[in-house]
Amino acid sequence: MAVAFGLIVWLSPYSVSAGPLEPRPPGTIVLAQAPAAPPATDAGSLETRYWNSIKDKTDLGDFRIYLDAWPNGLYAAEARARIERLSGKAPPPAASTPAAPVAPANAPVQDCAECPPMIPIAAGAFAMGSAEPFRFEAPVHTVTIRKPFYIGRTEVTYDEWDACVAAKGCAFTPDDRGAGRGRRPVGNLSWEDTQQYVAWLSKRAGQTYRLPTEAEWEYAARAGRATAYFWGKVMEKARVNCSGCDGPRSTAAVAVATYPPNDFGLYDMSGNLAEWVEDCWNDGYRSAPVNGSAWVKPGCKERVLRGGSFSSEPQYVRSASRFKYDFDVRFQTNGFRVVRER
Repeated sequence: MAVAFGLIVWLSPYSVSAGPLEPRPPGTIVLAQAPAAPPATDAGSLETRYWNSIKDKTDLGDFRIYLDAWPNGLYAAEARARIERLSGKAPPPAASTPAAPVAPANAPVQDCAECPPMIPIAAGAFAMGSAEPFRFEAPVHTVTIRKPFYIGRTEVTYDEWDACVAAKGCAFTPDDRGAGRGRRPVGNLSWEDTQQYVAWLSKRAGQTYRLPTEAEWEYAARAGRATAYFWGKVMEKARVNCSGCDGPRSTAAVAVATYPPNDFGLYDMSGNLAEWVEDCWNDGYRSAPVNGSAWVKPGCKERVLRGGSFSSEPQYVRSASRFKYDFDVRFQTNGFRVVRER
């Protein structure tokens, strides 16, 4: 019981809740009414019981009642701190540093103005090869790409190649045969020519560029699919620039990204130009590496081309299709795209 402004005030030190009013002397004014609780003879025990009943609550009144009854109690400091926090007087938490924007998983990166845009490819495993129609595409075998890499979003263009020639990194200027340069993929290149380009690009960008391995190329071309083509089992119109794939026979490569990309965001992995890869030619995959590395041997004369070209029939632009040319031969249907190591 306490006296305030000449009135007798009855303080009930229990948690506030609905229930019958406690007995009190006549003429008292109740400032806070709590439910009846079993009487306690020990004052310390009563304080602790009340504190335990309110300590996890968020009602300011509970903590004010406690301080009215026990202004110097065992939990007074904590009660005052809780009142400050609940009334918004506590200092606000430190502002967190905004997170940097995260680029989409397949957003292209470009190391320099003349550099090809590159798409990041995650590590993973896939079934490489085909059981039909050609024996040199067999056997089907599991390859695990252990390291992520970047691969060109498109085939290397005339613009990108001409930048290398202008910088004297590439010695050969291929003829476009009147079809135009710019964003068309550069063709009529040998495997040997591509080595000049990746050496120049690596120096220009300060990164390691190279041709894709044959396994990396097929992994990227399939884009997670096990079907003959990156979109499904059968040829569809308006998918690829190849002979007999979209009406009249094609006579030249078209600008890169004219046709839809695969699920990795890569353009022209089928058709347009056949693409040199790093590997030497082997007549099938028996004893081939299963870790995604290039299958090479010193002094090999024949290198691998993948993907088919504008002059290829549908069966030759499948994801498993492979061809060979001598490393120093230039032909109008043959181009390339690059890989950048991560």
